[in-house]
Amino acid sequence: MFARTNWFGPALAGLLVLMLGLGCLPALATPAEPPPAEAPAEGFYVAPKVRRLLSSHTSYQFGNPLERQVNPLSRLEFPLDSWWGGLEVGFAHPHYSWRLEAMTNISRDLDGGRMKDSDWDDASRPGVKTIYSESWCRLKPSLTLDGSVDYSLRQHVALPRGLDLRPVIGLRYQRYTFETYDGVQTELGQQDTWGPGVFLGGEGIWFRQEYLHSYLGLRLSQGFDLPQALVGPGRRGELFLQGDWAYVVGDNRDHHLKRTGDRITQEHTTGDAWHAALGLKLPLGDVAYLNLTGDYLRIRTTGTHTLYNSGVGLSEPLSFDYGVEAWSDQYSLTLSLEIPLSTFWR
Repeated sequence: MFARTNWFGPALAGLLVLMLGLGCLPALATPAEPPPAEAPAEGFYVAPKVRRLLSSHTSYQFGNPLERQVNPLSRLEFPLDSWWGGLEVGFAHPHYSWRLEAMTNISRDLDGGRMKDSDWDDASRPGVKTIYSESWCRLKPSLTLDGSVDYSLRQHVALPRGLDLRPVIGLRYQRYTFETYDGVQTELGQQDTWGPGVFLGGEGIWFRQEYLHSYLGLRLSQGFDLPQALVGPGRRGELFLQGDWAYVVGDNRDHHLKRTGDRITQEHTTGDAWHAALGLKLPLGDVAYLNLTGDYLRIRTTGTHTLYNSGVGLSEPLSFDYGVEAWSDQYSLTLSLEIPLSTFWR
């Protein structure tokens, strides 16, 4: 039987501890001198969000451990272009801030949503693709979490007016669940010509991919005055740029529904991720801020592949680490409405 890895429980417990610890920061903060005019206001806020993933995918592949010249042996590529919604809560302070974000998909169908499955199974001609299929793909209920805390260096370093530099530390969790259906498969025949497509009706693959990121980075922001004729006196916007690096632990579970027996493969991987974000924050009167952020996230991991297949004579799981890779490229645009809680009790 398939057994879940034992690191996700402690890791998610650690994420919860971070959330609780960040929530205590306002109570532990010591009184400070009045902040300069360009510093962010202090207080709690909530921010409803909508996010669009564009030109994004998540993928994995593995080689043939018995014929090592065949690498890769199989590769699966899942699209990620979809709509997401969620909420961020946080606390802003001139010297530090913390934030917690939870998002879930609000669309099931994926734009251009075809999963691509490729195989290179001819050991005499490694690198020649011999089997290829495309299947429609839908995104089942999925989840992302992100919790971080930053600390302003303005109190230690002389910086120009409006400029702020903040180290950032955080945890990011992603769980994507896919279901493929109604695929078409073709094979390379004689004279290297592709044969006619064979329709694979019904559900084909159920796939879940999980990643946990522990990240460190820097956030650079620049405040700027807005035209008084448009927004009134004293209104300021903000541009920010953030870059961070993460150590990543990943887990895949792939259930081939059309195979004989209970056919499950699993990958346990580790690696890293690079993330960059560019954002613009604009005030909406005295009640809220409109935030627009563009993100790019690049994940690369390697690890082990384990095959379970009951009913076909495989009495013990088969595990190997040859050519096992999992990776993801994610581009997104996020629009949020940041509302200070003080707005509700003025």
